[in-house]
Order: sequence, then C-alpha cells, then structure tokens
Amino acid sequence: MSDFSIPGVNSKYNTDKLIEDLMKLERVPLTRAEERIDQFELQKQNWQEFNRHLGRVQDSAKKLFGFQNPFLDRLALSDDDSIFTATATREAEEETRSIKVKQVATADRFLSKSLPADYEVPAGEYAFRVGDKEASFSYSGGSLNDFATALERRSRGLIEASVVKNTPETQVLLIEGTKTGASNRVEFLEDSRDFAIEAGILERSQTSSRTIVPNESSVSGSAPNEGGARISEGYLNLEPLTKRSIDFKPPIIPREGFVLEFRVTVEKIPEDEYIPPEAPPGPAAADPGGTTLEEITIKNLPGSPALPPWEPPSPPEKNLDMNILSLEGGGASQPLEALRDEDGTQTIRIPVTGDLSRIDSLVVDNVNTHRRITVSAVELFDPNARGDLEPVNPVATAGDAVVEVDGIEVIRESNEIDDVIQGVTLNLRRPGDRELDLEITPDRESVKNSIIEFVGNYNRLISQINIYTSRDDTVINELDYLSDDEQEKAREQLGLFQGESSLTQMKSRMQRIMMDPYTTRSGSELTLLAQMGISTNSSTGGGLRASRLRGYLEIDEGALDQALENRLASVKDLFGYDSDGDLVVDQGVGVALDRYVNPYVQTGGIIAYKTSAIDGQIDRTNREIESLERSLERKEQQLRREYGMMESAMQQMEDSSQALENFSNRNSSNN
Repeated sequence: MSDFSIPGVNSKYNTDKLIEDLMKLERVPLTRAEERIDQFELQKQNWQEFNRHLGRVQDSAKKLFGFQNPFLDRLALSDDDSIFTATATREAEEETRSIKVKQVATADRFLSKSLPADYEVPAGEYAFRVGDKEASFSYSGGSLNDFATALERRSRGLIEASVVKNTPETQVLLIEGTKTGASNRVEFLEDSRDFAIEAGILERSQTSSRTIVPNESSVSGSAPNEGGARISEGYLNLEPLTKRSIDFKPPIIPREGFVLEFRVTVEKIPEDEYIPPEAPPGPAAADPGGTTLEEITIKNLPGSPALPPWEPPSPPEKNLDMNILSLEGGGASQPLEALRDEDGTQTIRIPVTGDLSRIDSLVVDNVNTHRRITVSAVELFDPNARGDLEPVNPVATAGDAVVEVDGIEVIRESNEIDDVIQGVTLNLRRPGDRELDLEITPDRESVKNSIIEFVGNYNRLISQINIYTSRDDTVINELDYLSDDEQEKAREQLGLFQGESSLTQMKSRMQRIMMDPYTTRSGSELTLLAQMGISTNSSTGGGLRASRLRGYLEIDEGALDQALENRLASVKDLFGYDSDGDLVVDQGVGVALDRYVNPYVQTGGIIAYKTSAIDGQIDRTNREIESLERSLERKEQQLRREYGMMESAMQQMEDSSQALENFSNRNSSNN
C-alpha cells in the first residue's frame, strides 16, 4: 500500500508546476488579447505618424501657393557691398535702380587733448543737447574715468563716453553722440562748456557764419526786378535766358572747413508745339484794265509774276544746359557742378577752399529756354561749429547721408533708408565715386528650395505608403537615404496596413494630381510639372527600374533652374492659379494636393476617425483582458482548491495505508 499514489497530486510530484502549466493553457486567450493591444497601439502610432507625414506634405504645398509663398520674396543685390547693401520685402518691384552714395550719415565724435593721468573733472551742473533732447546731471567731481561713466549713465542713451590711455602718463576722453544726422549734433551746455574748453575738446570759433539773403541790395546784373528776374521774400526767381549775381559783402575769404550752401529749385516750363507759319500771299497784281465800246467793256488778262518757292523758317533753338552756376572773385571765375535737370529743389554745398583768393559773388546764368530757376537760403558756415564754439579734434562730425537714387538726391539723417524705394531698405556703408546698380530680383533660390522640400515630403509620404502596404522588403532596400535605425523601424512597419485600400487609393490619386495638367499664363508651354523637370522618370535608356515605378518624383535641376529663370510667374501658376479673377487661388498642383489631403488631416478627419476607432478597439480589448484576468484568477483558485483537496485525500489514504501496514507487521511478529 505504500506505493499507492496519484502522480502530481502532492508536493513531491510538483503540484505547483502542474497548476502553472495548466494556467498557461488557460492564459492563451489573455496573451492573444494583449498581443492585439500591442498591435492596436502600433497601428495607432503609425496612423499618427502617417498623419504627420500628410501634414508636412500639405504644409509644403500650401507654402508654394499661399499668401507667404516664396515667389513674391525679393532679393536686393548691390554692385559693391562695401559701399551699400540693401534688403527687400515682398512689396518691392523687380527692377534695377542706380545708386550713388555721396555721403554717409555720421555722428559727432570729439576727442580731448592729452590730459594727465591724475586729471580731475571739477564739480558742477553738466548738461548736453543732442538734437531736440537734453540730458543734465549734477557731478560732485572726480577722475576722468568716473566722469565718463557718469556721463554715459546719466545721458539717457544720447552720449557714449570712454577714456583711452594714449601714453603711459596721459589719457584722452572720447565723447560720441549715439545718433547720426546733422540735426543730432552734440551741444555742450552749462558747466559742460567750460569743461570742454579746459579739456581741449572745444575752442572759441574764430569766424562766425553768415546768411546772405537775396534782395535788391545783394542782387546785381541789370535791374533786380526787370528782364525776367524777380526777388520776393528771400527768393531770386530767374526766367529763361536771364542772368543775375548774388553778391557777398564783404567778400568771402576761403577758410578750411567752411562751406557755402544754398538751395536751387528747377521748374520745367512746358514746350509749345512748333507750328510753322503759312506761306505769305505774295505781291498784289495791278488792275490789267480794258477797253469799252458802246457800253461793252473788254478786260485785259491779269498778269502772273513768277514767285520764289516758299520755305518756312526753322523752329527756335532749344537750350537745356544746366551748367548755370559759378563763383566769381578777384577777377577769376570758378564753374560749379551742373544742376540735375529735374523738377524740384536741390541743395548745393560747396567747400570754401583756396581755388579763389576771395569769393565776391554767386553767378546764376539761366541760359535755358524752358527752365525756370529759383535760388534761396544762401549760407556760409562751419559744419563743425557749435554756436560760438568749434571742436578742436573732431574725429567725426554729425552729418546727413546724401545719396542719389536714379539721379535724384536724397538726404536722410540715418544710414538706413527705407522710404525712397518701395519695399527696399538701403544700408549705407561708405561714400563711393560712381553710380552702382541695385538689382531687385525674385529670390529664385528660395523658390527652388521650397519646391525641393515639397518633392522631398511627397516622396517620403509615398515611401511610407509603400512600406505600409507591402510585405516585400525591397521597398525598404531601395531607400538608400535611410539610416540604420530608420531601416529597422521601417521593417517593423512593413505590411502593417497591407490590404488598407484607402492608402492605395490615396497613392493613386496623389500620383494623378502630380501628373495632371494645370492652367498657367504660358499656355501649353508650361502646364505639367514634367515640363519644369519634375517627373517620375520611370524609364532610362529604354529600360525600366522597379523603384521608379513606385511613384517617386525626381528633379532635373537644370530644367528646374531654366524654368525658374525664364518662366517664374508660370511656375507660380502651376502650383497655385486664380482662374476666375476673384483673388482666390483655386487651381494648381499645390491647391489640388491641399484640398485632397485636408479631409484626412483636419480635426475630426479620416485619420482622426481611424485612430478613434482603434481607441475603441483598445478599450474593448482592455475590458476583455480584465474579464479574462478575473476568470483566470478564479480558475487558479479553483485548481489550487481542488488539488489541495486531492492532496488532503491522498494524505489520508497514505496514512491509512501506513496504519494497515504497521498492523500487518505487528501481527506477523506475534505469530
């Protein structure tokens, strides 16, 4: 009886292992449900990733026809970037302008004389004016470095100051205005004046400025108000073929740094159409007379004298010579630069140098037949002067930028000029001695990069569809641009949506969109992407390559560059075109692709519906898993209970067997 047993019931037969094996069989439905969850999660992640791919394709398509499309971007190219550069906005027109930088805007920069290393700035009330703004502060006295720090801190951004040790024992103070332009000169007020004189920054001006007002006493040459000349409120007006002089009393003695400045206004007079006079009638013939007989009169034939042929007089001579200004003095004459032949006012500034020993007058000889000239605001001054003071060591003097744009002189207080050419900002760097071209051209490189980005995103989307819908890993091996990690990920996605008809339909529809013809302003010469070098290029040399049959696009850069150079507007039309003139782009590759993709990627769209459906499957499967887990828990408890009861019964049987065996052994020994 000792060998009687039920295998696997008690612990010596590994009951726990038997229960575990039985439960493994019971857990098969749970394992399969958990695997379905993993598959659902993978599908959801990939639908979301595919949605991002679609979004990138849509965004790059919109970029080619939307409001901010690169076809309207502009480049501003200077012939010489060392003289000026320029930037252009989308409002700039495609054109070439002529630019001559005559003068750049500058700010005041004053340098003191060499001062001892222990120089002390006295206490006082220091004030400065820059343009129409003032800054003042009380200073208790201190070193030059301390004063420079206080000046820069208290000037509210109007002035910068620094101290430089020019020798081991001496130092200099540099004071700079932060704003350029003649109207932003730095003026020293209150105790700043005395300090500037003491430090050798400013000195008393030796010659004051002069203003010469054209009036009857200063204008000479015939009677001032006769013969086509008129003087009114400081203006000298000269009709065509009129000459006058504005006299300087006393004469101007040339001095380094001084300038003579005045304004000249040119007014074009309309030219009357020349109509030649009619031929004169010629001499009148005398009455030939006649004979009368018995009240009958017979007249003689009139005479017909020979007349020379009629030739109308030549039209009056036209003169548009703008070399009309000169300076005279000491019996010599100095011609000035010719005026620009254009309506408007020009500011003439002439350095007063030693070309003449003295300057007695400004001569205006209006030799023109169809130009009216007005002269006003004649001044002699030192541009470096600050009232009755002038800089001792001016590193730079505040002055305006002067630039000619297509021959028209423009004066601005800044080197950044954005109000002369529409949509263009000029950045002046230094003066130049010649006219330079400013070419405003479309940013074709930006357009090209946007097209390449669009094609790249499209190809990425097609490759993803190919991977999702195929079990053949050739579609991955063909993509030689994938990294090792990307290839591994692609193999996990291979065939994930095989049989998903919506993806194959999408691929087919998108291929048709890319191959369809569209309306452009070039007509049949450019209606297809292939005509600008973008195509599947599926055949080469008479043969076929499988990878080129999968819908990928290739770009012929030479053909694309040529289309962008010669037919940029039509390339723009190809991606987005307003067919009915309502200012809404309604045709083109980009428009068609955007419209097709939008139902997939929009909120609540097709992709969102698919991920939502997967979420529903995940929820249902999770509830199934919870139910299976509860059922398995009950099953395991039942098995343990049943096997426990069997073990208990077995133990009782073994105990009974052992008792019978012991009883039998005792009886045998008694006999």
